[in-house]
Amino acid sequence: MLNRNKRLVIFTITVLGLLVASTFLPASAQLSQWRSLNPIRDGIIGPSGLGPNLYSIHLLSPTVGWAVGGTCDIYGTRSGDGCPGVGYVLSWDGAKWRQVLTPPNTGTLASVFAVSANDVWAVGLDATIIHWDGVSWVTATSPVGTIDIFSVFVLPGGMDGWAVGVDSGAAKILRWSGTWPFGAWSAFTAPASAQELRGVFLLSPTEGWAVGTGGTIFRWDGAGWIDISAGSPTNEDLFSIFALSPTDAWAVGAESTIIRWNGASWTGPMIAPTGNTIDYRSIHMVSPTDGWISGKVNPTTKEGILLRWDGVAWSIIRSFVTVNLNDVFMLPGGTAGAAVGDSETIIRWDGRQWDAQTSPTSDNLYDVHLISSDDGWAVGQGGNIFRWNGISWHHYETLPSGEDLFGLFMETTSDGWAVGAPASAGTPPTILRWNGISWTVVTPPGVAVGETLHDVFMLSATQGWAVGTGSNGPSAVPATVLKWDGSLWTSVPSGTSTGTDLYAVYMLSTTDGWAVGRQPGKTPGPLIVRWNGLAWSTVTAPAGVGVLLDIYMLSPTDGWAVGYPGTGTDGQATIIHWDGVQWTRVPAPLVGSAPYDGFLTAVKMTSPTDGWAVGRVDDGASLITHWDGLTWNVVSTLPIPPSMSVGLYMLFMVSQFDGWIVGADGLILHYGPEVVPGTTTSMTTSTSFTTVISTVTSGTTSATSVSTTGTSATTATAASTWGVPGFPIESILAGLMAGVAVLAVLRHRQRRS
Repeated sequence: MLNRNKRLVIFTITVLGLLVASTFLPASAQLSQWRSLNPIRDGIIGPSGLGPNLYSIHLLSPTVGWAVGGTCDIYGTRSGDGCPGVGYVLSWDGAKWRQVLTPPNTGTLASVFAVSANDVWAVGLDATIIHWDGVSWVTATSPVGTIDIFSVFVLPGGMDGWAVGVDSGAAKILRWSGTWPFGAWSAFTAPASAQELRGVFLLSPTEGWAVGTGGTIFRWDGAGWIDISAGSPTNEDLFSIFALSPTDAWAVGAESTIIRWNGASWTGPMIAPTGNTIDYRSIHMVSPTDGWISGKVNPTTKEGILLRWDGVAWSIIRSFVTVNLNDVFMLPGGTAGAAVGDSETIIRWDGRQWDAQTSPTSDNLYDVHLISSDDGWAVGQGGNIFRWNGISWHHYETLPSGEDLFGLFMETTSDGWAVGAPASAGTPPTILRWNGISWTVVTPPGVAVGETLHDVFMLSATQGWAVGTGSNGPSAVPATVLKWDGSLWTSVPSGTSTGTDLYAVYMLSTTDGWAVGRQPGKTPGPLIVRWNGLAWSTVTAPAGVGVLLDIYMLSPTDGWAVGYPGTGTDGQATIIHWDGVQWTRVPAPLVGSAPYDGFLTAVKMTSPTDGWAVGRVDDGASLITHWDGLTWNVVSTLPIPPSMSVGLYMLFMVSQFDGWIVGADGLILHYGPEVVPGTTTSMTTSTSFTTVISTVTSGTTSATSVSTTGTSATTATAASTWGVPGFPIESILAGLMAGVAVLAVLRHRQRRS
């Protein structure tokens, strides 16, 4: 009996030690989880799959800010497209952007204005007005029930504010009077000739401006809004206005429109560095000699437009993102700021350059390869190339041809390759080389004309391989295999029949390599070929295997390949293993039933007992699976919920606890530890009763009862910051504690009996 009690005490102390140790683990010692770079794309991201567009941002300081948006396009046609859609709010705590839930029926939000940390307004489509009081977002009543509100501005003190928009084609103006929650919004008379209003800015209670479509300009004199559109120097739509003083104001709009107020009249449009081709959507002036404009994607650079004013002229500044930028905001002094755009894009200005805080693109990303934890590349749709510098992903450049890039391999920091589609049916596939300074085209003429390369693998600077498609028909050819000898790419027989495709290649040495792909037919089947140093030859695939999309070899006796479901494998993607003698099927996780089968597009192993495979379920859900040395398991716990619904195309593991996944619509996931500093609020919902707010501060959980008048808030803390693959560490520790309790009960009953 004494020994049993001693073992129980030792077990209990061990578990308690784990709990205490987990609280103080440094980031470097914490286990990892997959997280999206975009806060909302950790969960449900809307019907488009692209995540919500962000339309407005307001910073109070480097550590406090808000960004808002939604699922509807506020610049396009909104009738019949499900609008007002769903509104989204993100908060900035100085380290991370996090989603804060809004009241039910919040429509797409077009503008946010922060008076103070406890007094923030956001407005949007379908008369949406919500207010943040430091605890929760609460819906405010609009005096006009059908208005779309596009801009809000509140004077210091928070007792006098304005919002502008449109209702049935006519301009609408709302005014806020009082302090929250005792004030109210009221309709203010707009000039009868007014059209849609898009921007509003107040210098004082007696000096302000509003702008809108067709060159509309209103001026506020303290008594009423005066329509001075007759003196407007443009007929283009105006989207944003910013005033530095009563004698210096700016407005921007469609077709690269920039106009300026000099105290007596509006002048312009100014000569824009982009020509008259790009819509400018926001302007923010720091001083008469420093200002910013953001707008739609520049068709020349393929990047969201950013212009900077130096007191003399506007010049283009690289944004390093490939999406429209809808709003820009600078803190006083101009050394810190941020801009937001489509597909949940957020970029930050550090006084020197812009860094993406989310994914830099909404285009598909097809491959990713890192040289180290702070140096890597990704390629994808439209020939776009992105670089990771350890802090953020930057748009590096777009190929002149604009052809999709599917394969990427970085040999060193100064030697890498990317391959993809041909520019036309009569040209070879795209092949690029990185020399440490630039990417250059090295495609040789007359090789694999009209075919697409899907993967590339380099053994050294003087030997590499690339694989791709084949063709049927009059000009039927087998799957493409090209070899690099240090100076030239040449075609090598693939050992396959005509019409076959190879999607992935992995070389162990100059005399041992593998490639996988697709056999043609009414029901396409798997294709496996092996290199022996002299020739490629086909290898028999296991029965019931589907088309193979990727391969990874740990050694000559340990390798994996993944792909589509085969015949008779209801709900299972293909996973096969090489043991040095033969390929055999390995049970894959059941992720659905026909016709909703899962398929895997990529596999990477860090050891014989640790590896990952990613893909998608045919019903739309993203798919991440993990190998623990015994079984493949689906990873579906937070922060990767089943609702994440975009295709995952490729992954790369820098180490066991540092990895990347790229996919459709610019989705980028990172596998690594995360430390959440201080008190954070990740989700807030407005309800109609008093409840309890749970907060996490420095690792300690506390409960506080908060009573409100008519409303209350429920604040959910951030998701677990670390855990083992598929199982949050809290669940494991809770299970151990439960085991201790059960064991104690059993021991007690044994003693009684």
